[in-house]
Amino acid sequence: MKSYCLTHRKDVDGLGSGALAVAATGGQIILSEYDDLIENLKRVPDDAERLVISDLGADSADFPEFLAEIKRIAKRADVTHIDHHYMSEQAKRQLRKAGVRLVHDTRECASMLTYKTFRDVLPERARLIAMCGAVTDYMDDSPMAKKMIERGDRQFVLLEATMLALALGDRSDEEGFPEKVVHELSQMKHPHEIEGVPAAAVRELEKEAALGEEVKAKGTRKGDLAYMVTSQYSTGNVSKLLIGAFDVPVGVAMKEKQKGWYEVSLRSTSECKVHLGRTIGRIALKLGGSGGGHRKAAGCRVPVSRADEMIALLSRKI
Repeated sequence: MKSYCLTHRKDVDGLGSGALAVAATGGQIILSEYDDLIENLKRVPDDAERLVISDLGADSADFPEFLAEIKRIAKRADVTHIDHHYMSEQAKRQLRKAGVRLVHDTRECASMLTYKTFRDVLPERARLIAMCGAVTDYMDDSPMAKKMIERGDRQFVLLEATMLALALGDRSDEEGFPEKVVHELSQMKHPHEIEGVPAAAVRELEKEAALGEEVKAKGTRKGDLAYMVTSQYSTGNVSKLLIGAFDVPVGVAMKEKQKGWYEVSLRSTSECKVHLGRTIGRIALKLGGSGGGHRKAAGCRVPVSRADEMIALLSRKI
């Protein structure tokens, strides 16, 4: 069967869920970010017989085009969409009507949902990949993940998950490295067994130690959030450091990835009472961008010229 697995390229949960799908189906991996999701769906050929999409959700602005591509593929192929981002009931109905097998649960990470979907054909070592996704997506207290981690060596899981996340921070921009990670994980290698991962993790640790001081010097507090523009690859790490540096519930890190546009990562603590994903999704759409995510971790894309508006609107909401 000619199979493809389309997954999020930027974090452990995305690569882990993709690796599990590859291990279960033997599919060819296609890595994507949210802003080129439609473009990558178009790469799936008409003769595809199976497609698994994991850890990639279309926001409201892109959903019509997303659905059109899904319908094109589903005419000839079995399509499984595994995701944990917020999705409206209408969107779920439309996907199911198009013939998609939808696996959706906001309480679990994508790797856990992928493991659950293909558990019957996956080996024992696949459990670690699912647990790494949960730890790095801050969802290890979810019903399924919590039970699984309690029955294993928690320190081993935390070390493996953190090592892989750090290595991705150091080498994600390196052509071919994320694909290598997916391939090696699909062969059931532990993160520490993947060539280059331990060394890359140590390099990233050294960078993060220095970054903590930079965040204190260059960050700005506005109400209950702190923000800064950075050139670091992992804007998620910067947003977390901002929370600690300024003792606020929300951190916002912005990077000009494409000229005129900021890629934005947001993180929050339990003190934040708003759902970050839904809130920033609405704000970004209002400002001509797009976004979404989870309650405590989210991202968006907004014009550089409207970044101050975004910060002001978000600060008021928080």
